[in-house]
Amino acid sequence: MIGSTDAPPALTADAMRAADEYTIEEYGIPSFTLMESAGRGAADRIQNAYGPLDGETVVILCGKGNNGGDGLVVARRLYAAGAHIHVCLTSNREDVRDDPARNLRLLEQLQTEDNTERLTIESLDTLSTLTDTVNRLSPHLYVDALLGTGLTSDLREPIRSLVDWVNDRPAPTVAIDIPTGLHSDTGAVLGTAVEAEHTITMAAPKVGLYVGEAPRLAGTVDVVDIGIPTFVLNRVVERPGCVRQTTDTTVRNWWPSRSPDAYKYSVGTAMVVGGSTRFTGAPRMASRAAVRSGAGYVTCACPASVQSTLAGTLTAVPTLPLSTTAEGLAPDAVRTVLDERADAILVGPGLGRGANTRQFVLRLVEESPDIPLVLDADGLNALADTETDWTKHANASWILTPHAGEFRRLAGTVDLTNRVRAVQEYAQRWGVTLLLKGNPSIVAAPNGTTFIGSTGTPALATAGTGDVLAGQCVGLLAQGLSPLPAAATALHLGGAAAQRYARTRDPRTLAAPDLIDELPRATHDRLGRKPE
Repeated sequence: MIGSTDAPPALTADAMRAADEYTIEEYGIPSFTLMESAGRGAADRIQNAYGPLDGETVVILCGKGNNGGDGLVVARRLYAAGAHIHVCLTSNREDVRDDPARNLRLLEQLQTEDNTERLTIESLDTLSTLTDTVNRLSPHLYVDALLGTGLTSDLREPIRSLVDWVNDRPAPTVAIDIPTGLHSDTGAVLGTAVEAEHTITMAAPKVGLYVGEAPRLAGTVDVVDIGIPTFVLNRVVERPGCVRQTTDTTVRNWWPSRSPDAYKYSVGTAMVVGGSTRFTGAPRMASRAAVRSGAGYVTCACPASVQSTLAGTLTAVPTLPLSTTAEGLAPDAVRTVLDERADAILVGPGLGRGANTRQFVLRLVEESPDIPLVLDADGLNALADTETDWTKHANASWILTPHAGEFRRLAGTVDLTNRVRAVQEYAQRWGVTLLLKGNPSIVAAPNGTTFIGSTGTPALATAGTGDVLAGQCVGLLAQGLSPLPAAATALHLGGAAAQRYARTRDPRTLAAPDLIDELPRATHDRLGRKPE
């Protein structure tokens, strides 16, 4: 059972609405109180990041909906902290309704009672008028409270031009809940989007803050607790399109332990099947990663023609020669692999795409129904290149690790605009754990439970890191982890290793072997010490 503090949820707009409604209707917290908590929390985070704001000017762009209502609370709170506040409403005041209207009246009352020029509220006239105003005020900061999570189609005027306008301002922008123009489920840009330096989101992050274009548009993401009970968030995260985020605590709870009398065969035997004349590095890296992930005994099964090459570099990993033909591995070599009785097998790194290699892979998946498998690279290509229905052999003990191109070849026509839903759909359809590599990587089990890697970094954008990831997966499977925890753990620790490398070196210089070397250190950093 995954505890709420172990793996925090990231929600779709639909799931977030459901959590709001449940909290209001069943838990008895008024919507106005939730809005007040949201605005107060956002204002506190803004002051922590950009303060002290006493005497500084903050321009707050407010729509007429709940996101604008949050912005009006932010305005009131920052005004109380001494800031000069200019609120720009994108609608007429009479068009603001319900809780946002109540907060607008509070702000207007404050303006009247204080009789001060330190608080101004105006409806948007023209951008040139707004430009003249802000040029006079010299803002320290902009706050985007225009539309929030409900947007599903391209921005319309005047919001579209206003978004482009704020992106041209020299001062930074903080987005409330999600940058305007960013789809809250997919991270897609809907025409144009606010380029935020900081996003302050409510109750739980939105999935769209981590996928699509969000990594370059959302900036630093902060989550504000607004009073929605944790059990409510953990209930709605089971809805389609929602994910959980990997954390050190989650992975620490999964990490295999060793008994005092452990020996190499008792802590997992893994096999890596890969390699070809052109590609000997891929199985070597995958094998080393399996060792570094804790498997007690790792074997590298490879074509006989490259065995001596691999044996000379894999000093801690025995090699197993496989018979070959002019078209790749001999299909009968499957028996050599299965006779080793490994606890888990990785098939594919550097294997090549010969016709007989494809037959070898198909025979292996047919004849090993009870062995946990990781299919990567040319193992996946073998499935994609055949007309045989490989899915009838697929089972819940498999992990498939495609990048986007391999996924498309496997699935045929697939829309990756919503990457989370695509992974969930095909994991269920194929009955496997599916790990779609990317930034971020996403892994889903057949039952829909989904994790998003929280440690990914552009440093991983180099050849061979996928081989390392696949090796980690098979090493963890061999130790008895079920496929979803194995894949999510591999994602988390692989990303942590890349982050650790980048702390002291230029991330662009990372090569896949560096990642393997960092894995033991990153694992100790993240899992070797209990949190204080």
